[in-house]
Amino acid sequence: MLERNEIARSLTGAWELFLDRPGAMRYFDISMEGFWRSFRAIVLILPAYVLTTLAERSVASTALMPSQDPGDFLFYLDSAIGLGLDWVTLPIVLALAARPLGIAEHYGAFIIARNWGSVIAVAPFGFVGLLVLIGLAGMEVANFLMLAALMIMLRYNYLIARRALDVGFGFAVGIVVLDLALSLTISLTLDSVFGF
Repeated sequence: MLERNEIARSLTGAWELFLDRPGAMRYFDISMEGFWRSFRAIVLILPAYVLTTLAERSVASTALMPSQDPGDFLFYLDSAIGLGLDWVTLPIVLALAARPLGIAEHYGAFIIARNWGSVIAVAPFGFVGLLVLIGLAGMEVANFLMLAALMIMLRYNYLIARRALDVGFGFAVGIVVLDLALSLTISLTLDSVFGF
């Protein structure tokens, strides 16, 4: 399991990255062990992810006709598999492309920062999910807030790519676009498989 000190230090680094502070990367353990441990940060993402998924299910169950609704089990299975695939796909794709792209030297640091940064990136989505679940946000408000959260997340992912990979604007934007494209592909593919 992750140690409390490592969580605190890494989340401090993730927050410093969010604020675009130049020294943020020094908070991360960029060793090989730190690289593999950073994947355990998925545990810290789960509360926000569960709130978002429950809110999405609540909205879907009211929006879909009973004949179109594949049910709770398939919905949650789709969501769980999606999270797992999304968590590992970009690291695998970039591991294969790191040398040709010239980012092999900074690849590990980027994945570490991305994994820890994801804990902060999903928090706004979890908050919106909570507002939906307790009835304080309807569909229109929730959609607006989700769009705002997405814009914040994309900017944050850009900052992580720029700082951790030590690359320019265009390259960092390309990494963000690649990550988003992979996530959308995973989501649409799974929705198709599970009949959503």
